[in-house]
Amino acid sequence: MFVQAADPTCLRQGDILAGIPFPRLTSGEVAVLGRIAAETSELDVPKLAAITNTHREDQNWLLAQVPIRLSYCAIVSQCCDLEPRNGKLDIPTFAAARLRPIPKAILSDSQRLTSLRANKDPRSSSDPGYINLFHIPAHELLDKREWIVDYNQIFCIPREEFPSILKKKILQMEDDWRVKFKIKLATCLTRMTDEEIKAGLENPWVGKQTPIKFPPQ
Repeated sequence: MFVQAADPTCLRQGDILAGIPFPRLTSGEVAVLGRIAAETSELDVPKLAAITNTHREDQNWLLAQVPIRLSYCAIVSQCCDLEPRNGKLDIPTFAAARLRPIPKAILSDSQRLTSLRANKDPRSSSDPGYINLFHIPAHELLDKREWIVDYNQIFCIPREEFPSILKKKILQMEDDWRVKFKIKLATCLTRMTDEEIKAGLENPWVGKQTPIKFPPQ
């Protein structure tokens, strides 16, 4: 799945990073930080003024604490968007998806585990396998254990972090595996619902299409 020597000078879709802080944004666990208001006189629970800062001329950013987990992550942004120009990315952020251990429910079911490991073609109408998950085999740089890339656990990294992120790149996918990775990613994020297909919306730029009528079973 991975090339023998990863290129440390670039990022590509499917690259594996190590030690990336992944935030858990559960509302009950997000603590907004504040400063004690100068006019407060309470001894026990003082009034706090939320700490704000300005980002891209927006003054309404809050400073907060959230739980994080240093994780392995896979780059999901498109390769062309990850090519720096004059040492800087054009896009303001690039996206990564978290790697997590294989769920116990899959590990305990040999049939489901075999299906997961196969990384089947998600475009198959008969057996697409796990559309939301991409299996990563055990590797010495990944604690010698199997992982899954969870396409539903995606977050963004500011482009200013690009130089430091390069230093965290540990694995690079072979070309054919990278294409499999992006096809599964695209299928997970962009597959149409049954209702959209029945409505003839496969190509909305040319208007509604006549829904396909299948013969009765």
